[in-house]
Amino acid sequence: MEMDGYSDALRQLICQRVIDTFEQSAGGLGIEFESLALVFRPEPGEIQGPEIASLFGFVDHRWMTWRPGEEAFEYLSGDSEG
Repeated sequence: MEMDGYSDALRQLICQRVIDTFEQSAGGLGIEFESLALVFRPEPGEIQGPEIASLFGFVDHRWMTWRPGEEAFEYLSGDSEG
């Protein structure tokens, strides 16, 4: 499935259930759907706002927001070479 961007990929999968989420230090964020997994690891020039992603709506009411330079996106801190 060819996509122009991350938001296009998510819109294609909106009806599928999220099976799991995962993140890796400096490796980005992954979302596993019923049919495939997406990994979000933007380059510095792709960042368009103060937040990269937010996930919420889980049964346990937990949520998470990712920002450049934090957690899985620490490579976007501006202090590192990437």
